[in-house]
Formats: sequence, C-alpha cells, structure tokens
Amino acid sequence: MIVARRFEGDVRVSYSRTEIVSKGSDVEHELVREAMRATGIPRGIDVMTLADVPSQGTGLGSSSTVTVGLLNALYAFQGIYRAPLALAEEASRIEIEVLGKPIGRQDQYASAVGGFNLIEFLRDGGGVRVEPVVMPSGCLKRLHRSLLMFYTGRQRQASTVLEEQRSAVQDGKAIASLEHMRDLAYSLRDELAAGNVDAVGRLLHENWELKKGLVEKISSPEVDRWYELGRRAGATGGKVLGAGGGGFLLLYAPPARHDAIRRELGELREVPIRLAARGTHITVMNDALD
Repeated sequence: MIVARRFEGDVRVSYSRTEIVSKGSDVEHELVREAMRATGIPRGIDVMTLADVPSQGTGLGSSSTVTVGLLNALYAFQGIYRAPLALAEEASRIEIEVLGKPIGRQDQYASAVGGFNLIEFLRDGGGVRVEPVVMPSGCLKRLHRSLLMFYTGRQRQASTVLEEQRSAVQDGKAIASLEHMRDLAYSLRDELAAGNVDAVGRLLHENWELKKGLVEKISSPEVDRWYELGRRAGATGGKVLGAGGGGFLLLYAPPARHDAIRRELGELREVPIRLAARGTHITVMNDALD
C-alpha cells in the first residue's frame, strides 16, 4: 500500500485499473473511498495497492487486509498513529456497517495484529480478545514446514457464500456445526501449546468436513477431488481458506510427503506460505501533511 501527496490536488487510485477523480467521494473503489472518508482526507493524494495474490475471491482475507492497510497508511500520511486493534475495529465498521458486507471480523484483526493468535469475539458487546498462541520451542518451525498451499484458480465472492451461511444459521440448521467448529479452535490452541503440531492436520480435516456441511457452495466436486488427491498422497488434513467456494487450498502433511502431494496436484499452482509475525506496519515514512 503506497500513499503519497499528489501535486495536481485531485485523487489518483491505482489497483487493477487507474482512477483519476477530483475528490475522494468520487472514487469508485469502495474501500479506498470509505477509508479516505473515515480518515478525513478529501483529495490531494495518490493511492496505490500492490499484492502478491489476487485481491478478491481467494479466501486470504485480501479485502480486509487492504482496508486495514489503507487506514494505517492514510492515518500515517497525516502523522497520526492508530493502534492495531483500533484499525481492525474501524476496518470492520467500514466493511460491515458502511458497505453492508455479510462478513465476519476475523480477517481485519488477523491482518492488523499479525502473529499466530486465538481471536475471540465475545458475546453481548464484550468486544474482541486476541490471545497469542504460545508453543514450545521449534513448534512454529515444524508447523511452517508441514503446510502446503495451492491456488485453485477459482475465485468467488465471499459475500455470496456467507449470505447463504447466514441464512442457514437463522434457520437453526448450522448452529451445532458452528459451535463444534468454535470448539475445534480451542482444541487447536491447546494441542499447539502442548507441542502436538501434527494434531493440526486432524483438526483441519474435522473442521473442513463440518464446514462443507453448512451450505452447498462452500465446496465443489472439483475442490473435493483435489482435496482427496492430497489426502491420498499423504496430507492428514486441510481446507479451502476463507468462506469457501474456491481460492486457495491449504494442506497439512509431513514434509516427506510434500513431493508426492505436489505431483498429484500438478495442475494447481503452489504458493509458498509463511506466517507473518507482524501485522500492518509502516515501512517507509516521509513527510506527513502539514
């Protein structure tokens, strides 16, 4: 994310295309428009977004990451510091309340805080609690070495899948599965804290089977085939990241089985995966607005 002063005094936004408009409220990119509105910058800036992966429909929380990063950059441009949790909350407000997206808040908090955490959304207005998962020495490295991620080439709108999921919850059909999935998050935290890294595969598999049962669009025959190929080649578990329906397939497997899995999934593009120790942060800071 790059934000710079614009000599012409208008607004230029560069992403998959370029917009040049007279003021922020005219920007078509809704996340940029609302982030500018929230941070009080009406015009006079260049905004550029760059990404290593497609910015929508991949299940990596790209849209929320863009929103968090935009807010951080736009505030920093004015010489204003915002704490990570405050950025996450404001990004959630923009996406959910202002833009009306039927999404959760986990992506905003994950991208704002960084690290490997248990994120709890407390009932009755209790807020959000972010708890780092503390593991014995060497466990995080083992986890890194055991993960594989493949791009399926299928993109989807998370809002479509999540809207169906919300309907299933309102009908009462999915509540038991969602409660079970919540409990699996605590189980994963406890297993990692005990140094049982290989439990990740089993718990991911259990989570994925539950998630597929929520709504039909979460998986597809093609995704199911890729997942089973990975399992037969040695993966102990995995899932499609994000809301489901496409994007990236994450697998957990002993490193000795990785080459076999790569051969079986040769039609997919492997993308290296690394857990980021830091969330959103400013890497270069020049002069702020007067």
